[in-house]
Amino acid sequence: MFVCEASHCFGDFGATTEIRKARWHPGSTDDSHLLVLTSENIFRLYECEINRTPKLIKSWKVGRSPMSGSPSKIPNFASLGDTAVDFDFATPTLRRPELLVGKNINEAKNAIDWNQIEWPILVLRGNGEVLIVRDNVLYDNYDKPVVYGSLSMYPPTDDNYGIDSCSIMCIQTTPPIVVIAMCNGRIYHAILLKETLEDEENDKKTWSQYGSTYSLHTPEDALYIYECIEMELGLFFTDNDKKYNCPIHVHNDKGNKSRYFCSHNAGIHMVSLPMVSQLDDYINITNDKIEESFLPSLSNQSSSQYLICTRTKHTGKDEATPILGFGLIQEPCVLIALLHTGDVVDLSVIDLHYLPRIELPEPIVTSTKKVSKEPFDVYIKNLLKHETSQPITKLGNRSMTLRECVELLFHVTQIFRRQHFIRHDKAREEIGKKLRTLKALKTHLLKELDILMETKKELQQTAGRLAERYEDIKDKQEELARRAEEVLRLVNYKEPSMSAVEREEAEELRRMKDKIQDLKVRLEQLKKRAAQQTTFMENTEIVEKQKEILFSKNQEEAIKENLTQMTKDIKNMVVQVKKLEDEVGI
Repeated sequence: MFVCEASHCFGDFGATTEIRKARWHPGSTDDSHLLVLTSENIFRLYECEINRTPKLIKSWKVGRSPMSGSPSKIPNFASLGDTAVDFDFATPTLRRPELLVGKNINEAKNAIDWNQIEWPILVLRGNGEVLIVRDNVLYDNYDKPVVYGSLSMYPPTDDNYGIDSCSIMCIQTTPPIVVIAMCNGRIYHAILLKETLEDEENDKKTWSQYGSTYSLHTPEDALYIYECIEMELGLFFTDNDKKYNCPIHVHNDKGNKSRYFCSHNAGIHMVSLPMVSQLDDYINITNDKIEESFLPSLSNQSSSQYLICTRTKHTGKDEATPILGFGLIQEPCVLIALLHTGDVVDLSVIDLHYLPRIELPEPIVTSTKKVSKEPFDVYIKNLLKHETSQPITKLGNRSMTLRECVELLFHVTQIFRRQHFIRHDKAREEIGKKLRTLKALKTHLLKELDILMETKKELQQTAGRLAERYEDIKDKQEELARRAEEVLRLVNYKEPSMSAVEREEAEELRRMKDKIQDLKVRLEQLKKRAAQQTTFMENTEIVEKQKEILFSKNQEEAIKENLTQMTKDIKNMVVQVKKLEDEVGI
């Protein structure tokens, strides 16, 4: 990524019209659509094809046109007011989110059309207000995009977080992180979320702020400011030195979303964003760990590093020292800057906050007691962390006086004494304490190792003795088993036995006993049937008394035959039972 100042005549700008910002539209399929913000609060969308003249596709207003006056290349910060000074694209959204309801990933991919994806545009005004433009500006229609604003900022302040805003950037995270830069060196970090209003009556309300030609709609989103950092614009030696103000341009790092860069008339800064990694961890947490989830913490705040400095307190206020070009080369990350002097500076960017970490195996801890001890390397890194940075100074061709050189040298010496030497001495003391502790621990562990070796020898000797005893006991057990088998064999050999006749008589008695049991069962069944028959006959006589039943001749003969046969069967069975009782001798 390279950013340099350039000019191109589009042919449709006025004499006093200036380009505030120009960005390539990320939703362009062929990367040929350029969105330009002018000083007249007008967006112009151009189609810039190769070897062709840029063609204006669409234009719309995001504010009232400023009063005509003398053109100025460097705008007066007090006169910015409602003028849009910068814009950036937010995270893309769907124009019709209901298309994804009840569909899986594959069905959602087939249902979504590229024209249904819109890239919201965040527009920054000089007074700190932020507007949002929603619509697919690349879509071939004649409707103008809808402008919402201004976004509410929480917690609210009287000055709306400054009146000299100059740059805005949206980091593509979930939810998006918005960076707003001020000319005084302050940078606000905010999260773009849906706004929850207590009074629902004002929801979905539209008003006309500047007449019929321009209207703002009530936004559904809001900015939640969670931190503010201040950058040092130039090298100043004392707190009483007058601070320098200048416009700040923010640049994202496509290779690492956890940091971005700021270029200005005083040099280049790098800002680290720990919130990005915290949001990624929170969004990517699995369902089985949802109970252990935690919201992002603000304990680890963002920090800035001064990489290149082009101004000191002795640099003239009207002396222009801008960064004319800025670029990043990835893997490894190398910063390339074109200075106002025409020099090109390349600098390897090392972010100590995001070095690769070796994942150690997690210790086994109980649920009632968790280990929260800070690692020693992190502790030393925090000790060596300092508030000021040492940028590369590129002060141009102007020769410094001897007094200025001595003052600069004294200032640098004081910084090293206060910020570096003391911290290094503290780190050396802590490392010495850690070394002495580790030596004592090593001595203690060596003693424990000797004790464990002696215990090991004793255990080995005890194990040998136990093995010998085990072999002896095993031999005795096998001998006892053989003797028991011999005793059982002799007992079986001497067991008294029955003759063949006795075994036949015993078998006959067993069969007769089984037969008697069977006959007893059958006799009980017959008794039950006789009782049932008697009951049936009694009931039949009662019924016959109540109602005379006439049987046919065939029915009477059949009943008589059945009764006669049943009587014979009962008599035969009684005879057989008596005979068996006589034979058995009961």
